Amino acid sequence: DEAYRGDTKEWKIIGLTQRTYRRTWLNLPEVIDVCDELHKVSKHNVACVEVNVEKTKSPMEQLLLHGKLDGLIGVHGAQLTQAILLPRNAHVLELLPWIPNYISGNWVQRRSSPTPLGVIFHNTDLNHLGYSLGRDSVPLCEGEEGENLKKCFLRKGKKGNFKKFLWPRRDFNVNPEPVVKYIEKVVIPSEESRNMTSCDEMRGRLDKRFVWYNIWC
Repeated sequence: DEAYRGDTKEWKIIGLTQRTYRRTWLNLPEVIDVCDELHKVSKHNVACVEVNVEKTKSPMEQLLLHGKLDGLIGVHGAQLTQAILLPRNAHVLELLPWIPNYISGNWVQRRSSPTPLGVIFHNTDLNHLGYSLGRDSVPLCEGEEGENLKKCFLRKGKKGNFKKFLWPRRDFNVNPEPVVKYIEKVVIPSEESRNMTSCDEMRGRLDKRFVWYNIWC
């Protein structure tokens, strides 16, 4: 913006990953709007932007795009491997899909050890956290419960939900609250966080649905 006369280094730019063909973040515009409210209602200079590598035209464009981000947030998947292009000490929040025990794929929501993405980020200078999504992230079979919910998810055929429910294809929603809390408590630097000496103190800033895979504190 030609009208802006401040120092752009004062801003934190957070990329929220989007996909066009599958695993689409359905309420991403809402989350970006809520995120941008941080700048309006607080002293924090934060801007949230959509990052969709499927719309980039070259590897160089992807490099330039990710190299300017302070953080990257997205659901488990290949698009988050681009986090290796982030600047040193940048932040990555991996949204872990909700996987009930009657379908395969539990490894994508692993908390006791790094996910496959976490293996890539392990012992790097990236700060990598995960967040476990819940049932409310799945925009299918709303209003169903118990055994009826299971049957609804697993129903096959043209009118069934099975293919749409499998996590590699499933579109999803995310409550904006944990995204904003993560940005406020972890990504945005403050005098307090710079003087932090204990990882336990930092973990105490977030609830137990967050998991700390690789963090510098």
